Amino acid sequence: MYTDLYKAWKAEIGKREPQPLPGDFYQKTETYLGGLEQEIGSIDQHSVKGRLTIKEKKIGDRLLRELKEMRAQKLLETVRKGETINETDLTEEERRFVKDFEVSLQNLKQAEVKEKPAPVEETVELSVVRFLQDIPEIVGTDLRIYGPYKKEDVGSLPNDNARALVRQGAAREIEVRGIVKPGKN
Repeated sequence: MYTDLYKAWKAEIGKREPQPLPGDFYQKTETYLGGLEQEIGSIDQHSVKGRLTIKEKKIGDRLLRELKEMRAQKLLETVRKGETINETDLTEEERRFVKDFEVSLQNLKQAEVKEKPAPVEETVELSVVRFLQDIPEIVGTDLRIYGPYKKEDVGSLPNDNARALVRQGAAREIEVRGIVKPGKN
């Protein structure tokens, strides 16, 4: 099995798409590595056979990890680009991985569409006012921040905000010449 693992790892290097693997490749490899782990526990680890078995297990673990990482990267890139994948070349775990990723990617795209309503540019009419007292920052009806203003400052605010301040005696509306306000012809 070590030879099969090494050949699969070597075949992936430098290739753009995942190379064919049997559907049960990872299961067989995990069983093989698990067998090495048991063997290590039952032999003299200082003997030549023990040291070779430990080295074989260590290299096998590394090859399997790198093989999975290379293949996962290739699969993610292929799915992200919307290219087709020949599922017969994948292991059972990789088929599930690709399916889950495709579903997740589709859900993200749908959520993105739902979260981005078409921007509606709402024009808010402004009034020019002179402030009769200090006013802290306020949020206008257009959801923008206005202020802070000091007494005797002049500024423009959305009509609704300006009217509220005038009613409270905190500001006085200034009529600007040359500008015709709606309803005041």
